[in-house]
Amino acid sequence: MMGISNIVSTIERKYIYKLLKKGKRIDGRELFDIREISIKTNIIPKAEGSADIELGKTRVICGIKYDIGSPFSDSPDEGVATCMAEFVPFASPMFEGGPPTIDSIELARIIDRGIRHGNCIDYKKLCIKKEKYCYILFIDIYIMNYYGNLIDASGVAAIAALISAVIPSAKLTLDETNIEWDGKFMPIPINELPIQITFGKIDDIVFIDPSLPEELIQDGRISFAITESNKISSIQKSGPALWEQDEIIKLSRIAIQKANDLRKKLNLRQYIPKL
Repeated sequence: MMGISNIVSTIERKYIYKLLKKGKRIDGRELFDIREISIKTNIIPKAEGSADIELGKTRVICGIKYDIGSPFSDSPDEGVATCMAEFVPFASPMFEGGPPTIDSIELARIIDRGIRHGNCIDYKKLCIKKEKYCYILFIDIYIMNYYGNLIDASGVAAIAALISAVIPSAKLTLDETNIEWDGKFMPIPINELPIQITFGKIDDIVFIDPSLPEELIQDGRISFAITESNKISSIQKSGPALWEQDEIIKLSRIAIQKANDLRKKLNLRQYIPKL
């Protein structure tokens, strides 16, 4: 991502900060209001699962593909999932083409960690034969319009795409030397639905779901991945902002409540395919 130091003018910075001190936002929200989220699934015909997410003006598309491969040696009875994020240049003048950037790698790792440590996918059910064959899932995230808080938008996109996906059901051949399609399809086995909740910070002011202007001037951010069982599966901090221990504990409680409210509102399990 190109440098952003001169994108927001001094006047705009002061205006945003002045509003935040009053508990207001430039888009009319309160400090702990999340922008509206819309979800469309199955938008990519050639993908096993897909989702188009809009968080305010931020738009993210996620697609799920699969392959058959070998399990990792340290988890011989489990399948594999890998996450990728691409910052499409037309999504923002700050994005540039070329190899993955630090920002896109960080985003992919945050989403991957929230899913992996949040017991989202039942990896054991993705194993076809121990030590030999398993499903490998590819979670591909594409940023289509950048208007702040890519983490939360990408998190919802990944979960919606995963839960709506359908993959061919595989079986071993009689001699167990190969695999073949058994003529059926199956959904990806999902346990938990982790939700990402991100807070921004400017001086001592903390706010949820930063919009683009706020994100460009914030001192730092902290993101929590929250499972349905109210467990924090991952935390990611970035930027020079300092976070006190009591502050993190307080925000974690807010994140749990916000994640529960959002999960209930989005009703993500409605996208489970009916086979």
